[in-house]
Parts: sequence; C-alpha cells; structure tokens
Amino acid sequence: MQRKSTSTTPSPNAVVFADPEAEVFAVNKNWLLCHSCGELQKVVAISAESEMICCNCNSVLHIGRSKWLGWGLSLAVTSLVLFFLSNAFPFMTLEVGSQSQTATILDGFWALFDRNQWLLASLVLTTVFLFPLFEIFSFLYLLIPYNLNKKVPGQRIILRWLTQAQDWSMLEVFLLGMLVASVKLNDMAILHFEKGAYAFFILVSVLILAYLKLDRRRLWSWIETNNYFCRDELEWVYDCQVCQAMVGKSIVESTGQCPRCHAEVHKRIPNSLQKTTALIIAATILYIPANILPIMTYSSLGVVETDTIFSGVVELITAELYWIAIVVFVASILVPIAKLVVLSYLVWSVHTKMKTGVRHRQFLYKLTEFVGRWSMVDVFVVTMLVAIVQFGFVYTVEPEPAIIAFGAVVVLTMVAAESFDPRLLWDALENEDTE
Repeated sequence: MQRKSTSTTPSPNAVVFADPEAEVFAVNKNWLLCHSCGELQKVVAISAESEMICCNCNSVLHIGRSKWLGWGLSLAVTSLVLFFLSNAFPFMTLEVGSQSQTATILDGFWALFDRNQWLLASLVLTTVFLFPLFEIFSFLYLLIPYNLNKKVPGQRIILRWLTQAQDWSMLEVFLLGMLVASVKLNDMAILHFEKGAYAFFILVSVLILAYLKLDRRRLWSWIETNNYFCRDELEWVYDCQVCQAMVGKSIVESTGQCPRCHAEVHKRIPNSLQKTTALIIAATILYIPANILPIMTYSSLGVVETDTIFSGVVELITAELYWIAIVVFVASILVPIAKLVVLSYLVWSVHTKMKTGVRHRQFLYKLTEFVGRWSMVDVFVVTMLVAIVQFGFVYTVEPEPAIIAFGAVVVLTMVAAESFDPRLLWDALENEDTE
C-alpha cells in the first residue's frame, strides 16, 4: 500500500506522473509510513517509553525514548568490556572422574572447524562473535560522535547495517542453548560455569537493553535531517524499510535507492512471492534429513549411540526434565514446522487475493519473524557439546550430518521471512477500495 504525499486531497482516480529529470525535492516532514501496511500518518508527540501505533494495522511505528543517549553510551561501553571478558575467560568446565575439560565460547567454532564443518563453523562464528562485536562497535561509532555533535564517515552504512542485521546476532539464543546443554551435561558429569559465563549472562541483558534504548529515528534525523524526497508533491511515496524516509515513486522507479540511507527501496520487494516460495521448498526438503538423520553421536566406553532431534526431546522427558524438553521441542521441532506452514499460508493468501483477516495474517507474519532465530538453539547445543565432551574412550560427542541440514533450515526460513513483503497482504484491500 502506498500513499499520496500531499496535504491536499486529489481525486482518488488521478494518476500523477513526475518528470524523471526534475530536481529532487527534499524536506523534513513529521510523517511516517507504516512498514507493514504502507499507511501514511502524522507523527504525534508521545511520552517517554510510549508507543505510536499505526491507525490502520496496529503496528508499532515509533517508541518515545528518554535519556536514550546517556543510557546508550553507558550500555555500549559496558557491552564492550563484557564481550571481551566473556570471550577471554573460560565459559564452563566439565569433570568426568579425574578428568576435566574447559571450553570458551569460541571453542565450539574451533571444534567444528577442526572437523571440516566449515559452513556450520562459519554460521556459529558469525552469529555468536562477529555480528555481536560489530554491533557493539557500531553503537560506539554512532553514539560518541552524536554526543560530540561531530559527523564521521560511514555512519549511514553503519546505522543501516545495524538495522538490517539485528536478527543475525544471536547471543540470547546461544545463552538458551548453553542452558539446555548444561542440563544435558549435568546428567553425565559435574559442570561448573566459569567467569566467562557470568560475564556472558550479563552481556546478553546489557546488549538487549542497549537496543531497547537506541533511538534510531533521532539518529537518522541527525545524520540526514530530510526524510521526504520526491520530484512532484502529488506523486505516490513509498517507505524506506531501513531509515523510515518517504521516497517518491519517480525516484523509486529511476534509482531504486533511498536518498537518505542509500538502501534499496521498492514499491514491493521484487519477486517477493517467488523468492519466498523457493526458500520454503528448499527448507522443507532439508527439514526431512534434519529430523531423520542423527544430529550427534555419543561414544561412551566403546558404546556408540546416535541422537536425533526428536530422540533428544524423548531423552529429556525420560529424565523428567519436562520444561527443558518443552523448550527444545518448541524451538527445534514445532517452530520450524510452524514457520513453513505460516509462510506457505501467507503466500497462498496473497496469490488468492484474500481480503479477510489481514490483521490476523500480519500478526502471524510478525510472530514468524520473531521466533525464527530461536530454532538455532539445537545448533548451539551440539556446538558446545562437541567442544567440551572430549574425554577419549570415556566419553565423546561428535556432530553428525543432520545438524548441517537443520542449520540450513533455520537460515532458509529466516531469509524466506525477510523476502516476504507484508504490504502484499494489504494490497487486496487497496485494490478493492479503488475498484
């Protein structure tokens, strides 16, 4: 859905063509376009920590922030210190009889790398180390110059990356994976959390709070005051999904780029349904071996046992660890299936031009986006078990092919959710209104 960028009310059937060679008109307007439905609305003053809600689809457009700069700087510096502490010190120690094994956060990456599991090792390194570290440096690179009112090169790129890559930083998912792994390890040996673990627990909380306090809208306004760009004041405008700028139809058609943050802007994500469908099919195919093949192998005193995702849940239930079993079942079995079903349903609803239940379908889409990354729990559990359970003939854990397939399913479903354009859900209503 798109909206006219004018304070006057033109005829609903009027078609406005802007001169593609005309000079771009740039100004700051106190308006916002909803990312979910495309509704154009005026920004109203809201109190601290209050939410501005879309009048059409009830999506959150903006959240008021108080003392965000001071909080943001303090939390970013604290995160940097905690990040290095959590990676410099051991994370956990496992004792089996007279033997002990200590592991750091990155030992899981090295364990996979040594076993030639390069793709899986790269995924773990990226989501648990590289992206979080770059996030923290991005906070500092943006907030320190803002505090000094001094712009520095590359801030547009950094803030754009920070907005787009947030879901791929998975420290909180890794934390949940470590808790599940610790429960499994407690059944076989004595487990001790070390200094790195305690620093990591605090780091996760601090980094989440830093994101909650960050006022991206104010940062974008500081980097580039103008948020409205067009060649004709009567032409349609579309929203930039990154910086919330309003970009005229003629600019979208000629350059396909936001003048403010330089991100790609489209009327609708190109080939959204085709991309989403292809990714759903690929994820569905990989989901079968991910659940049938073993995810890891236990070797204890010469006895070798394999473990699938489902057998791992059964094992937890047998050990009467019901809550952990529920967490693993939901994250590793229920969520992937639900994502595939929901995304398929959303694609079908757009193809059939379904006009009812748009808000319900939009809620399903947002829920799918939110829960998608949490399926990485099993990947992180296996990663840490492989790193720390290496006691030779006594007890050893090794990764199996299913973990690669399962990691691919998680990545493909996350990309599928990003490829789907939720504004397509509202287009059927828009077309109905103009008929």
